[in-house]
Amino acid sequence: MITPLVDAPRDPPAQALADAPRFHVHAWTRASRIASGVLQTLGLAALFASAVVVLEFTFDGSANPRPPSLSGWLALLAGVFFGLERLLRGFTAATFILEPERFVLERRGERIEIPSDSVKSVRSWRLPWPAAGLSWRMRSGRSLGVGLRVEDPLPLLEALGQRMAGAREEARHPLTAFVHARATVMRHGALLRGFKFVLFPLLPGGIMFRANQYITYGGPFGQYQMYGLAPYLQSLFTYWVSFAAMLVLYAALWRLPVEALTFAATWVSPARARGVRRFAEVACAVLYYAGSLTLLGAQFLL
Repeated sequence: MITPLVDAPRDPPAQALADAPRFHVHAWTRASRIASGVLQTLGLAALFASAVVVLEFTFDGSANPRPPSLSGWLALLAGVFFGLERLLRGFTAATFILEPERFVLERRGERIEIPSDSVKSVRSWRLPWPAAGLSWRMRSGRSLGVGLRVEDPLPLLEALGQRMAGAREEARHPLTAFVHARATVMRHGALLRGFKFVLFPLLPGGIMFRANQYITYGGPFGQYQMYGLAPYLQSLFTYWVSFAAMLVLYAALWRLPVEALTFAATWVSPARARGVRRFAEVACAVLYYAGSLTLLGAQFLL
């Protein structure tokens, strides 16, 4: 279905259409943006609640401690919320094309054509939550009805800036510099997050598990020799989950002030946004990996 906002101009040459810049975006209505923000917020809340429950109620003095079942249900609920948000993003995936005389938004079964001269201005979302994006103002006063969610709006704004002076101004805005640096400097992919919150907790968890085996059972395999493999593995699992929960909260404790300071520094000096972001990410990594192990080592010295 083709839905032009105004009378479409004459089609440009086929070669110009083929060479037109294309950007992968998400076409978000106000409702879908709110839904995404709510789902992400609920997912984070459930995840943090699960971590708190693990730390508060796991080691209660019992002979064979284990994480409460409530923590597992909360973690599962967090996964459901994050999965639904991911599904929403899949349904709103679109392609934004900058043709010579018009902008084209293609999404599931729909093609919206917007003549370039009918757009008055483009503006970055001033609250980049749950993600960064762009909104449009039309000269006719009509609303496009959708915004463009895009992790890094700078390349799109720079491309739009060849036709719209307002887009060039938005490309230089401190908020644009902040989200551009966040999207391009030391990005946290799924593999890195998996290592950070799944594999790395095995190190401090394994150290404390081994220490507990020596203190409680007299050797590294004392519990296994006395009670069998299942209780031994259950104990290892408990320490792993406990340290994973602890590190989730520890990372969040540092991330919030670091992001606030990074945003403030970028607002003061947008040109240094990438350097500020790189310093912030390195600092967070050092505090997370070296800081957590240092705090663990201090427990053996006190």
